[in-house]
Amino acid sequence: MREQLVAWAGDCVVRGSVELGEGRLSDRVNELDTVTFFDVTLRSLDDGHEVDVDELEVERGELHVIEVRGRRGDPGRRLPTVEERVTLELGPFEVTGNLHRPPHTHSLASLSRWPHFVPMTDALVGMRDRDDERVAQPVVLVNRERIGKTRTHTVMPVFADEPPPTPPA
Repeated sequence: MREQLVAWAGDCVVRGSVELGEGRLSDRVNELDTVTFFDVTLRSLDDGHEVDVDELEVERGELHVIEVRGRRGDPGRRLPTVEERVTLELGPFEVTGNLHRPPHTHSLASLSRWPHFVPMTDALVGMRDRDDERVAQPVVLVNRERIGKTRTHTVMPVFADEPPPTPPA
């Protein structure tokens, strides 16, 4: 059975159907060396022109970001995690979202836990050098081999014995 997949490569967005079988999308994509797309539309990131192709094989390493729609895997296999808000630069892309790591591990540990593609939730995906709007995605997979720069957005709770003073009018 084929399902629709949208992936961001270095110079275009690839939209097409793929046959990945059963299981979590992240597990399936991490197992493959190439992803075969059918009934493909390639949209240029430079000028937006589109090219349609019947079939296209893309090496896993050429894909920077993959949108995840519907395939979340078996909830029984999920482990307790700590969310960590980060911004990752991958080639021309910038992705801001939540990485999930086990509570006992160091910051950004989830980047080394996965073989190739790392899941991020509540993600905003866009071009690094453009001010156009970001695309909000509930879940994406980012190619950790393409990550050039990481920034964490630490939220630190502040506790005080008294409420803060009221600012002067």
